[in-house]
Amino acid sequence: MYHRRVRRHRVPSFALVVGTSVAALVACSPPKQDASGAPSAADPVAVAARTSLVASTLATLPEPGEGMIGPSLGRVTRAASTKAGHTLADVDSCETCHADVAADWRKSAHAFASFNNPVYRVVVERFRKDVGEKSSHFCGGCHDVALLVDGAMLGTIAPEDLRAHAGISCRVCHGIESARADGNASWDLDTSEIPVPEEGRPETNLRHRSRVGRAALRTAAMCSTCHKSFLDTTSGNTSHLIGQDDATPWARSAFAGSHVARIDADVAELDCRGCHMPRVPATRGDAGAKKGTVASHAFLGGHTWLAAMQDDPELLARARAFLQGRVSLDVGGLRQGDGTHELVTSAPARVSPASLTVVDVVVKNLSVGHRFPGGVMDAQDTWVEVTVEDVRGARVAEAGTDHERGEPGYDPSVHVLTSAMAGDGGVPLHERETNLFRANVYNHTIPPRDAAVVGYAFTAPADLTRYPLVLTARLRHRSRGLELQRAACADTRSERGKTFGKVGLKKVARAIDACKVQPVTDLARVEVALSPRGDAVPGARVVPARADEPHEVAFERRHAYATGLSHALQEHLDAARVPLVAALELARSPRERAMAEGAFAQVAARQGRVDETFAWASRADGDAARSGLASPPSMARARADVLATQWRLAEAAPFLEASAGQASRDDNAWATLAVTLGSAGDPRAALAAARRGLALQPRDGDMLRVQSLALVSLDADPDVRARAEAAFLERRTPDDAPGVRGRCSAKVPGCANERIPVHVHPMRMR
Repeated sequence: MYHRRVRRHRVPSFALVVGTSVAALVACSPPKQDASGAPSAADPVAVAARTSLVASTLATLPEPGEGMIGPSLGRVTRAASTKAGHTLADVDSCETCHADVAADWRKSAHAFASFNNPVYRVVVERFRKDVGEKSSHFCGGCHDVALLVDGAMLGTIAPEDLRAHAGISCRVCHGIESARADGNASWDLDTSEIPVPEEGRPETNLRHRSRVGRAALRTAAMCSTCHKSFLDTTSGNTSHLIGQDDATPWARSAFAGSHVARIDADVAELDCRGCHMPRVPATRGDAGAKKGTVASHAFLGGHTWLAAMQDDPELLARARAFLQGRVSLDVGGLRQGDGTHELVTSAPARVSPASLTVVDVVVKNLSVGHRFPGGVMDAQDTWVEVTVEDVRGARVAEAGTDHERGEPGYDPSVHVLTSAMAGDGGVPLHERETNLFRANVYNHTIPPRDAAVVGYAFTAPADLTRYPLVLTARLRHRSRGLELQRAACADTRSERGKTFGKVGLKKVARAIDACKVQPVTDLARVEVALSPRGDAVPGARVVPARADEPHEVAFERRHAYATGLSHALQEHLDAARVPLVAALELARSPRERAMAEGAFAQVAARQGRVDETFAWASRADGDAARSGLASPPSMARARADVLATQWRLAEAAPFLEASAGQASRDDNAWATLAVTLGSAGDPRAALAAARRGLALQPRDGDMLRVQSLALVSLDADPDVRARAEAAFLERRTPDDAPGVRGRCSAKVPGCANERIPVHVHPMRMR
């Protein structure tokens, strides 16, 4: 069977195309024939046709990590004559001319990527002990390049070894010649000497710039080589698993030009550099400055703890400022015990005294180009805190208020934006025990431009004198979970950790302390008044109303709420229609109408309503065209999705082809097309689509399965079929993943609730 729902949260990685690329079968005039009636060997049409037929039965296979650097996928293309690692660790010589860039870099996460960072050190040294030093090359390709290229990771890493303090240095990034799609250090690195500019000889400056400014440096693929990863048997895991991956969510988003997910507001396209390397003033006379600025090499992100570990208030302020405005927080609606569902408007929201009330909090990822929070999602610690107070300021109910202190035990009231990876027993692992990972049990991080809804339940007071109530919600961020911090702090205080710190201070003038208190940053805050009558109470505490908010803001609030509710289980999807009706009423521009109509189409598609889906999609197409957005691929996808629910796959395929054709970087679009074409009985077209997707995600289990089945149908060479089947079997969804999730639901408090996409947390009553 080809057809299996393509999982939207899977983020596999990488591959090598074996043989020539897929070519369309030649459909021209009949080929020339020789005297025997066979096509002439010299005839270009016949040659093209044969080439196409051969290419169509080759396999696109994932690339293994080999040689001294394996299982990392890195490759050294040109090596220095001496030990290259010591050269890669040299930043001082670069700083001579590039003082502004070096000063920013010295405080960055790239500078603290290796054994000089106790958070990484405690994880990698545990890994090396459990899995082996050779297997730790899996980590070293992105964290320890200076050690890796010299073979130094095959032995004990001495604290005095300056290569262990190098991080991802200037010469690593600026030495990369090309970047492959795989991730896990899929770089081609030139470690040879860099030509140094000489005064009065402009040709030396050109040689220098040519060597350190290769085209790969200005691509998202360059960052993807390490900000995209996987786990497999070479990392000690029992099966293939997706690791950190910021590249794939970006490639599927509007920021990369993909509009398959939804009709959205007009969003400017940005790559990694656009967000993380903005132009900043050059105040130290950097030779690379242009118009007084350089590209920031602080690589700001969610690294507030790293700033605190360095005792750097200025860097902490910059990190916090970078986070502000990236996500939004809102209270979308209230659901009462009697089943009523009301939207929260500018006036106080109406609650029923002595009744159970569920408050829907909406978190939207506004401008983070990958999932929020990103990076190592299983270690992230961003949470929602909610309080309800009465007219006198007395606490009525609360949720998530103890999470900042990290109280032991499970708190059913807290919602954490994290991804839970579990071991065999189904228990989530919180200290980055990566080789023990068996399956993801839930993922509450939010894709770009998407939204999540989290419910909070409390019983409204029966005493009318306590009204109006004030509900306050805050989105709070901390870089890493406290379990991981405790492990890193213990490592910092160990004798080995102390030696690393002393060497860092003595030889490279930098050391960090993982025992520093993690800063907690409020990313967003919202207050809502709650009243039995739904109106203001004279003399009561005043909560700013939103009566004067622009209609664009009101529309966005309804649309974000609907977007979050559209992820609910199918039996609860009708709830999304409530804010969508309001959004459509508020819409003024063609783009806003298209956004609401498109969302209606997608909800109807998930519910299997064919006629309704097509009707809403047609309306959305018309309004989108009037706004300058022709043929939205998300509407072609909605039509295909609803047809697929009826197993009308041959009818769905043209719509999927249209949507994938407008999203060249979106692997999920190609995977869905490949699966559908295979199920519709067109193995050659399915293979072509799978190949297109495997160029983006060579370890994708769905597309490797389609490829394997298609090659069998096309009677490909037995060796090719065997290799394709082996590639799929090695990277298929782990057989025991459902069992791991089931054990989590059965044995781990709160896991069953967390696995529901839109779920409700009980608040603690006071």
